Amino acid sequence: MSIKQFLPGFLPWIVFSLVSTRVGPGAVGMAALLAMGVAAAVVVGSLVRGQSPKLIPVTAGVSFAAMGAWAIAFPASDAFLALYGRGVIGLVLAAVMAVSLVTRPFTEQFARASVPAQFWDSPQFHATNRRISAAWAGAVAVMGVGHVISGALDANAADYAGYLIVRPGELLLNWIIPALALYAAYRYTRRVLDGVHHSAALVTR
Repeated sequence: MSIKQFLPGFLPWIVFSLVSTRVGPGAVGMAALLAMGVAAAVVVGSLVRGQSPKLIPVTAGVSFAAMGAWAIAFPASDAFLALYGRGVIGLVLAAVMAVSLVTRPFTEQFARASVPAQFWDSPQFHATNRRISAAWAGAVAVMGVGHVISGALDANAADYAGYLIVRPGELLLNWIIPALALYAAYRYTRRVLDGVHHSAALVTR
């Protein structure tokens, strides 16, 4: 399984974050619709390659479409969505990933591209993907919580000066911690996959 295959699914969050926090008040609806468009492009890319739509971009597309519609229908909610939108959608994705652990771990969608079909129903295949999916669900949950805390701090900051100022707390909670959490999930995935490959090599000797 190539981890690079599902990293594009996180692009909608990056687009939404950049547009909603840098353009200024009133940009949430536009940011959400742009993020939905990016998610749709990722889904279409999978279909063009003959692959099934993946959970991450599908969840992002639906979530950002709902947010965009809400922001357009209720303009007064713009400030709230600018502060908490990323966090809420991040937590929704984490919950969807967590639910997949008891149904079919979402990383199996990617693992099947590099694992022979006869192993798709094996206990080891399910167990390995359950561990990897749990790690990514945890990382996304950390990302979502960081966004929510950042929004709460911004909402209560006495010296809040506008969207164009990068504050240390915003940088830490919205970018550095999420990046570190995703990197930790990436490193854990590599360790799990390396262990599986090592065990397979020992068996075939």
